[in-house]
Amino acid sequence: MDYQFNLAYLLGIVRNRWKQTALLVVLGTGITGGILLLMKPVFRSSAIFTAANPNLGDRANIYRTQFWDQYFYFGGEFDNDRLMALARSEEMFRFLADSFQLKKHYKIKAAGERGQYLTDKEFKENVRIHKNDYGHVKVNVWDKDKQLATRIANAFMWRTNQKAVGSINQMKEEILRKLQADYQVQKDSLALTERELQAGTDDFLRARKQSLINELNEKEKLIQQFQTSINQVGAIFVIEEAVPAFRKEKPLVGSGMITAALLSFVFAVLLIFLQEWQAARKS
Repeated sequence: MDYQFNLAYLLGIVRNRWKQTALLVVLGTGITGGILLLMKPVFRSSAIFTAANPNLGDRANIYRTQFWDQYFYFGGEFDNDRLMALARSEEMFRFLADSFQLKKHYKIKAAGERGQYLTDKEFKENVRIHKNDYGHVKVNVWDKDKQLATRIANAFMWRTNQKAVGSINQMKEEILRKLQADYQVQKDSLALTERELQAGTDDFLRARKQSLINELNEKEKLIQQFQTSINQVGAIFVIEEAVPAFRKEKPLVGSGMITAALLSFVFAVLLIFLQEWQAARKS
């Protein structure tokens, strides 16, 4: 028997066997809804921050006397990229995983490196760090514990600030050590010149002594300025601290059941179509 398999034919199958179709849709939707209702709710907390100008705490900005000569407070796009790199770093995830004992929280029983790997994997699946529409850095954290999600999101923000300030201060400390070493060399050179002058007067030695004194005064001023610039001036401006969510983020029972109903209907139609097709072949 020759059948024309088209839309009208499929609609006829559904009309003739609507009870079976409805039963499959109800079963699929009901089971999905029950599973979603039994799942623990997951909450999302978000922290938003943007980069401060890294030169705000620099000696050149601290010792400016004219307000209009001072640097703009906010950093640029590249500064936000640098903060995102710090926030997404492997060290950041491992530090926070250890700080909040996430291996225990996620109930991971594996020990050693396997346990650390599974903890790191699940943690990264529950975190998203990106730029929002305004170019600010946004940290999203999902967890079944809304308070923990909030603390982790804020910890990402403050740890990023700490790492950024530390890296800038580390560079300044290296420059300061070099200045102090040069200062000591010039101070020793001045002491040697003064001993030579005690043995006899010499115009060249007197000029050298005065030059060394001037250089030492300038270097001492530079050292004082760099010591001042090694500070805890923040590397970020907080746009929004994370707060506990009022409502769960997932699972979304309503949308999940609608999706399940649609998929169940498609499955039911395909199943009935295959049954009709097999029956047609046998006849």
